[in-house]
Amino acid sequence: MSAAFNVGAELARGSAWMVGLRWALRGIGLVNTFILARLLLPGDFGLVAMAMVVIGLVEVLGETGQTLALIRLRSPTRAHYDAAWTLGILVAVAITAVLWAAAVPAAQYFHDPRASGMIRLLSLRTLLGGFENIGVVAFRRELRFERDFAFQLLQRVLVAAVTIGCALWLRDGRALAAGIIGGKALGVASSYLVHPYRPRLSLSRIPQMLGFSGWMLAVHVAEYVNGHADEFVVGGIASPAAMGLYNVAADVATAPTMEVTLPVTRALFPVFARIGDDAATLRAAYLDVFAATCIVSIAAGGGVALVAEDFVALALGPHWRAAVPLVRILAVAGGLFGIMHAAVPVLNATGHAGLSARLTASRAVAMLAAVAAAGWLGDVRIIALARVAVTALFIPGIFAAVARVLPVTVPDMLHRAWRPALAGVAMTAAVMAVHGVVPENPWARLPLDAASGAAAYLGALLLLWRLAGAPAGLEAAVMGRIWRRGR
Repeated sequence: MSAAFNVGAELARGSAWMVGLRWALRGIGLVNTFILARLLLPGDFGLVAMAMVVIGLVEVLGETGQTLALIRLRSPTRAHYDAAWTLGILVAVAITAVLWAAAVPAAQYFHDPRASGMIRLLSLRTLLGGFENIGVVAFRRELRFERDFAFQLLQRVLVAAVTIGCALWLRDGRALAAGIIGGKALGVASSYLVHPYRPRLSLSRIPQMLGFSGWMLAVHVAEYVNGHADEFVVGGIASPAAMGLYNVAADVATAPTMEVTLPVTRALFPVFARIGDDAATLRAAYLDVFAATCIVSIAAGGGVALVAEDFVALALGPHWRAAVPLVRILAVAGGLFGIMHAAVPVLNATGHAGLSARLTASRAVAMLAAVAAAGWLGDVRIIALARVAVTALFIPGIFAAVARVLPVTVPDMLHRAWRPALAGVAMTAAVMAVHGVVPENPWARLPLDAASGAAAYLGALLLLWRLAGAPAGLEAAVMGRIWRRGR
C-alpha cells in the first residue's frame, strides 16, 4: 500500500512540475506569438514555418534515443553520459549537412526560393543544440523535476527575449530566425551553468546507447509525421501567408491541450518505467492519468473551438481573421489527440515500444495519406478536417491495443471517459446559448462565453460524478482537497 502511495505521490509531483513547466513555457510562447503577430505578417511566419517543417523532419530522423536510454539504465556511468553527448554532436553535424543539401529541393517543393536560405540559416540551431550539456538529463532521471523546470523555463525566456527584440528592430521574418538561433545558443550555454557535469568525447558506449533507439526512432519519426504532415502539405499547395495562418492557428488552437498532455507524458516515462512490474499499481496509475487527460482534453479542445472567433480577434489582431475556422477545427483535433496520447508513455516504458511504434506508424501513414488527398482539393480547411478524422478513427484502435497488453480493459477506459464527454456537451450548449445574446464585442463576449462554458463543464462533471457514486479519480481528489481546506 505504501509503495503504491509513494508511486502515486511521485506521479502527481512529477506531473505537476511538468504541467507547470509546459504551461509556463506555453504562456511565454503564446505571449511571444501574440506580440509577434502584431509586429509581423502571416507571410513572415509562413516562410519560417516552411523551413522548420523540413528541419524538424530531418532532425527527427536523427533521434537516437540516447537521453531516454540514460533514464532507463539502472546505473549509468560517466562513460554512458559521455557517449550520449558525443553521439548527440555527431548526429547534429550529420543533420546540418543533410539540411544544407536538402535546402534547394525543399524550396522547389514550397515554390519559394527564399526557403532555401532560411533552411540553411536555421540549421545552425540544430548544430548548436548538439553541444547541450548531457548532464541536464540527470534532472529527469533522478526525478528532480523542479530543476528541469527551471532549466527549460530559462531557455524559453531567452528565446522569447531575443525574438521580440529582433522583431522590434527588423520587422520581418528575419527576426524569427534570429530569435530561434540566438535563443538556442544562449540555451546551450545555460546548460553548463545549471549542471556541473562536464562531458568529454567518448565512443565507448555508443553501441549500447543505440541499442535502445531502434523502436524509439520509429516512434519519433511517426509522431512527427502525425504532428506535421498537414503543415507539410499546406506548404506545398499554398502561399507563405496561408502557411503562416495555418501554423499559428495550429499553435494557438492546440496549446491548451498539448501543454497538459505532453508534459504529463514527459513525467510519466520514468515513473511508469519504475512500476512496470507491479500490475495493480500500473493499472491504477494509467487509468487515473487517462481520466485526467480526458477531462482536460475535452475542456480545452472544446473550449478553444467554441470561443475561436473572439479569441483570434483579441489575441492576434485583424490580419489573422482568416485563421478562425482553422483554430476551431484544429482545437478539436488537439482534444482528440490528448485523449489518445496517454497510451504512448506507458507502452514505451513497460517494454512494448514495438507495439507503440507500430500503432504510431500506422496512424502516421493514414494521416499522410488523408492530408495528401485533402491537399488535392486545394483547401487548407479540408486538410485540417482530415487531421480530425484520422485522429478520431484511431482512438478505438489505441484503446483496444492498450487493453491487450496492459491490465486494463476497454470498458475501464470508457467508464472514465463518459462523464467528461457529457460535460463537454453541456459546455457547448451553455456557450452557444450565451454567445447568441451577447453584443458582438469580443472584449465583452469572450469572458462571458469562457465563464459560462467553464461553469457548465465543471458543474456537469461534478453532478455526473455524484450520480455515478463519487468514484475515485481526479474529481474525488479535487473535492477532497476542497473539503480539507474548507475545514
